[in-house]
Amino acid sequence: MKTIAFAVLSAALIMPSISYANSNDDQMEHITVTYRTPIEYAVYQYTTETLLAFNQQIRMEIQLQARMTSMQMAKSHGIITDTVTTALKPAEGILTSNRVKSAE
Repeated sequence: MKTIAFAVLSAALIMPSISYANSNDDQMEHITVTYRTPIEYAVYQYTTETLLAFNQQIRMEIQLQARMTSMQMAKSHGIITDTVTTALKPAEGILTSNRVKSAE
């Protein structure tokens, strides 16, 4: 009786692992590699750098706008005077491009 129970129990434990191993074969990962010409890669790289600079500029403008709004609210309540707000005005041309220019 013990041997039959042990055989049934061990068979029940082995069966799910066998079926799980067979189901993983269908879910193999596939990687697609696309080769690009140098011009296509340059356009992709330029677009990526432009979008990154744009996103960075938007983040900085949001921070500056929030700061200036806070300053205007503080000024309207009499907490800050005009001399402090002129010292805290943002500088023009905060973002600069560090791109290397081609030697033409």
